[in-house]
Amino acid sequence: MLHTHFNHPNEITAITKRALDIVFERGIITRNQSVLVRNVNDSIATMQLLVKRLGHCQVHPYYVYVHDLVKGVEDLRTTLQTALDIEKAVRGVTAGFHTPTFVVDAPGGGGKRVAHSFEHYDRETGISVFSAPSVKPGFFLYYDRSTRSRPRSRPSGRIRTSKIA
Repeated sequence: MLHTHFNHPNEITAITKRALDIVFERGIITRNQSVLVRNVNDSIATMQLLVKRLGHCQVHPYYVYVHDLVKGVEDLRTTLQTALDIEKAVRGVTAGFHTPTFVVDAPGGGGKRVAHSFEHYDRETGISVFSAPSVKPGFFLYYDRSTRSRPRSRPSGRIRTSKIA
């Protein structure tokens, strides 16, 4: 199993195609993981073309990540809504098994969560809440890209829940 990391269709060149053909001929399954990057691949047309080109190279478009909450790269992040809109538009452009799963890596140890599986998403504030009961109890916050400061009370993005006696 080989995982590639193509984020834009322009990264798939004739050289890339030849190399991926060799990998395929040798029976190696190849999957791709992308990250949505603002003003790079956060348009419907770009992501549709990436998915199609990956398919032509025998590469399974596996995951598309909504950008992690990483300090210093706020300007590269998109909103969760952008991911939801692109995912909806990508579905049906190619065969179902070549449709990537759009995911949020829930901060605080929540693991990969399917982007549309949030418990709550306030599009006005940009705060979404995810749960991962099979991974870790509690709720996990994800914040959309913003220039506003975020609450400091829970830097891990995890909300602790307490039992009521």
